[in-house]
Amino acid sequence: MFIEEIVKYIHRRLHVPLRISQPLLIEMEYHIHFVSSWLNDSSSHIADIVTIFGIGGIGKTSLTKHVYGLYSHEFQTSSFIEDIARKCDGKFNGLLDLQNQLYNDISKTCSIRVHDIVIYTTQIEHALARKRVFLVLNDIATLDQLDALLGSKVFIVEAKL
Repeated sequence: MFIEEIVKYIHRRLHVPLRISQPLLIEMEYHIHFVSSWLNDSSSHIADIVTIFGIGGIGKTSLTKHVYGLYSHEFQTSSFIEDIARKCDGKFNGLLDLQNQLYNDISKTCSIRVHDIVIYTTQIEHALARKRVFLVLNDIATLDQLDALLGSKVFIVEAKL
């Protein structure tokens, strides 16, 4: 687990996407096609975010890992953050740690360490401005978590599995 964190850290610092092993996706062709089409057709939508939701265990994370592996290299920058709800639950600095990870993944400047959620959100918004960015924020439990990571000015398109 420690080595895996080191590898992820190095990939983030080098701005090189991780090669995520392709999961076995049964009966997911339609969903892969839907998300792939949305990513490839940037001129026909104005949405910044697609949310994929559904009951646990149906393959949402596997789908996003698969699509991220296929398309992350086509964007100026990308980030895949897993288990957001678990990382925030019961941890005092959980959300700050996630903001730090996201900022370091998407920023081309040197890393910063901030101790204020609002300031970090502003820094992330500036880092995202005028860039084509591919973000996967897996397992968000509350809108407060989304707002802290991306700000409150997001437009959401939903895709239900």
